[in-house]
Amino acid sequence: MKKFLKVLILIILILLVIAGAFYVLLRSGILQAPRFLPSLPVVGQYFAPQQQEKVDPALLKANQENARLQKSVAQKEEELTQIQNELKSVQGQLKTSKQSQNQAKEEFDKVSQQLLQLQNANSSAGGADKAAAYKDIAQYFGEMKVKDAADILGRLKDEDIIGILGEMEPDTAAEVLQNMDRTKAAAVTRKMLVTSNSP
Repeated sequence: MKKFLKVLILIILILLVIAGAFYVLLRSGILQAPRFLPSLPVVGQYFAPQQQEKVDPALLKANQENARLQKSVAQKEEELTQIQNELKSVQGQLKTSKQSQNQAKEEFDKVSQQLLQLQNANSSAGGADKAAAYKDIAQYFGEMKVKDAADILGRLKDEDIIGILGEMEPDTAAEVLQNMDRTKAAAVTRKMLVTSNSP
C-alpha cells in the first residue's frame, strides 16, 4: 500500500510539473492554447489570450509634440543665457568706455584751463611765455594715450595745435596727427607748412 501511495504521489507530481510547464509555454506565447480552454469554467480565465494595450494615436501624437516643445524650450533657454552673457559683456564695455570718456573730459578741461592761462599770458607778455606754456602742455599730451591726445588736440585752435605739436617729440607728434580727424589733421599740416616756409 505504501508503494502504491508513493507511485500515486509521483504520478501527481509529474502531472503537476507537466501542467505547469504547459501553462508557462501557453502564457509566454510559445504554444497556442486550444480554443476551448478559455471557455472552461474557473480555469478558462487563466488561458484567455492577453490583450495588448492599445495606444491612442492622439495620445502618442501629444507625447511627441510635448517632447518637441520641451526640446524647443531648452534651446530657447540656452539662447537666452547666451544673449544675457553677451549683454553683460557689452555693459562692461560701455562702463569702461564711459570711464575713459570721463577721464578724457577731465584731461581736456585741464588742458583748456592751461590754454586759457596761456592766452591770458599772451595778451600780457611776449612769445617766450607762450612757448613755455606750449612746452608744458606738450609734456601732458606726451603722457596721455595717443588717441585721447589726438581727440583733445582736435578740439583746439589750429595755432595752439601747431604750437603744442612743435614742442613734442617728432614720433609722438606724428602719431597724434595720425589719430586726429583727417580733415583737422590736413588743415593743421597745411598751416604748419605755411609757417615753416614763411621767412
